[in-house]
Amino acid sequence: MGEDDSHHPVTDGGRGRWEERRGALRRLLPAVERLRGLREGGRPGGAWAAHRSLLRYPGVEDDARAVMEAFDGGVLTRRGHLEELARRGLSHGGLTDLAGLAETADEELTRALITWVARSERFEGGGMAEALREGTLVVLLDRLRELYEL
Repeated sequence: MGEDDSHHPVTDGGRGRWEERRGALRRLLPAVERLRGLREGGRPGGAWAAHRSLLRYPGVEDDARAVMEAFDGGVLTRRGHLEELARRGLSHGGLTDLAGLAETADEELTRALITWVARSERFEGGGMAEALREGTLVVLLDRLRELYEL
């Protein structure tokens, strides 16, 4: 396990990376709250439900891009996310209950799941929009916030 994937400062000496990831998530929190507001407020209406390209949707674009940058190459990215999912007996075809997984996920799994969502948007399109419509992206980000004690 490399320093990039350290999961707890006490057990693996990766306190600097842990704090860097905490800081990155802390900076994302305003975007998370705005994205939560879209789901809870039922906005932006009927077009939202049918919209597949979240990154071009007005009012969502900047926040979605911020999350994608953080989890698709940024400091919060779980490098080796597919291997982490496989190690836990999960495959991207079977990831249907992200909110359920988030309930007990540790930092490694939570970051792997969010990285999977961010990368699925880049490679397949619509993954982030679906995760926002379902509320699972915010649930996963909330779990990470809880794990980082923010």
